[in-house]
Amino acid sequence: MVVVGIVIACLLGGLAAWLIYRARKPRSLLSSSGSAAPIKSRGGASASVPDAARAELANNLVTERLWKLAFAAAPEAQTLEPAHARVRDGVFAVLQANTLDPKYFPRRPTLMPQLLRAVDDPRSAPDKLARIVAHDPVLTSDVLRLANSPIYKTSPAPIETIQRAIVVLGVDALRGLVATAMLQPVFRATRSNFPRFPRMLWERTERAACAAELYALKALPQDRFEAQLLILLSALGPLVVYGAALDLYSQQPRLTPNATLLVDLTAALGPQVSLRVTQQWESAPRLVAAIERSPAEALTMALCTGELLGTLSLLQTQSVITADEALATANDIGLAKTIVTPIWERLTGGQ
Repeated sequence: MVVVGIVIACLLGGLAAWLIYRARKPRSLLSSSGSAAPIKSRGGASASVPDAARAELANNLVTERLWKLAFAAAPEAQTLEPAHARVRDGVFAVLQANTLDPKYFPRRPTLMPQLLRAVDDPRSAPDKLARIVAHDPVLTSDVLRLANSPIYKTSPAPIETIQRAIVVLGVDALRGLVATAMLQPVFRATRSNFPRFPRMLWERTERAACAAELYALKALPQDRFEAQLLILLSALGPLVVYGAALDLYSQQPRLTPNATLLVDLTAALGPQVSLRVTQQWESAPRLVAAIERSPAEALTMALCTGELLGTLSLLQTQSVITADEALATANDIGLAKTIVTPIWERLTGGQ
């Protein structure tokens, strides 16, 4: 009996230890949402090869959490009243029409084609890039501000000229900053309803562009600029949906905009509108394929990884999730620590 008691005690002790370990082990947001189990290799260990489909699933999940935070929406689904349903149908009709309404769809920045051609000749790229920026003092100021921001800054000494930025950051990274600065004015809040949304969308975009560029530096070194540009193009869709929804609500002055509906519209239509903008701007086929989330296009993983890590880092700063949950989620889609760690340290300042 004594032996049996000892065996039972050992089993109970082992069970208790296992339960404590499970309780303390960081949980991926995919696991807590009831999604599929972590990817496994043939030997049963966690895979280290990123899975694009799973990355997109995780990205959609955390992005929806960000939209709920930005719109201060209720966590649970709500019944939509007929008046709000009519607004929803109107937004779908406007944004899915065969002809794009210029009232909602942003024009391509006039300097963007020059920026895209600036590295056709690598030997002249630095001079071309400096000239593009020098023609616009506001653009110069915005680029230097971004270059000295915590996310992009790579040296303790301040960057005070475009020429210095080229030396410190490199041509590809600086091209991404120039594109970011070109599009930033589009994201500035001009509406009284939900002004937090464009601000949080822009902060996510800055973080995601940095993450995508650092991912490409490791996985797609020739596509660092394209990875950043994809993040910017992807962010335009949610912004257009936001503007169209509030415009239709403004035509119903007695109707208070529904935060939950705005979250649903942004999640449902944002990717579609981003694709239409990318096509309208006559972007390269590879960029269009990545925005479509084509698994055959390598840039798709750069886009999903950038957005995922950018969103996770922003949710952490807002105390919505912990760093452990964020890193467990990145690991759950197969991202190697050698890729995630330097990106996460840049986005969070080593926290």
